Amino acid sequence: MEPVCWSNLAQACVLTASGPNRNAGAASAPARGEGLRSLNPLHATERYAGRHAEAAYSRWAPVYDLIFDLPFHPGRLAAARAAATAAGPGGEILVIGVGTGLELPLLPGNVLVTGVDISAPMLKAARARVERKGLAQVKGLAVMDAGALEFPDAAFDVALAPYVMSVVPDPERALDEAWRVLRPGGSLVVMNHFAASGGLRAAIERRMEKAAAWLGWHPNFPFAAVGDWIAARPDARVAERAELPPMKLFTLLRIEKADRR
Repeated sequence: MEPVCWSNLAQACVLTASGPNRNAGAASAPARGEGLRSLNPLHATERYAGRHAEAAYSRWAPVYDLIFDLPFHPGRLAAARAAATAAGPGGEILVIGVGTGLELPLLPGNVLVTGVDISAPMLKAARARVERKGLAQVKGLAVMDAGALEFPDAAFDVALAPYVMSVVPDPERALDEAWRVLRPGGSLVVMNHFAASGGLRAAIERRMEKAAAWLGWHPNFPFAAVGDWIAARPDARVAERAELPPMKLFTLLRIEKADRR
């Protein structure tokens, strides 16, 4: 993906967000005076940002695979492999933000997979994928909020969060919930785009951020939103970090949870 493509995408997103389609789903439109600050995941209210994420991904559902499959595939594959290796045969993996289920065929048949997503239309596509491909490793898919997981503590060996942290309204809460449902000795695998610190890419990301509500994700998402959370947890250790194509736009983190039993 060339820089000029990002530039064109930034312009298109801003124009689309402010153009004739800006009222698609009237419930998603920000109230007058809320401003762009409310689109930042570090400041957004849960109700406001959560409504935008759900509405945006319900809009994306019919064309999600067409647009988001190939560019994101290297990261999905790397994250799936990291999750499967960490879980081991018979291990239980929770996929947070499973979407249309693009990760599901990438996970091997010797693990047990549960997927959750806030968008019912996305999950409908995921269920169809499971049935079409006969993915017996998938034991369940459910509509669920990443910030309020309906699972008991220590229920999974691995929590996999692919391209989720820049989508959820409260990344810290989502990380806390993923950590809560992890067993001691388990791994949290995060695959995400993080904002550049400078240069052309940083300028493009800041421009695209103006369309965050329409996009359903935050192009200018800071690494500190995850990095500070890791640093504050004495039981968390980064066991693996890799920058992935295209153009090292995405970062894989595997965070191990200390086993203090």
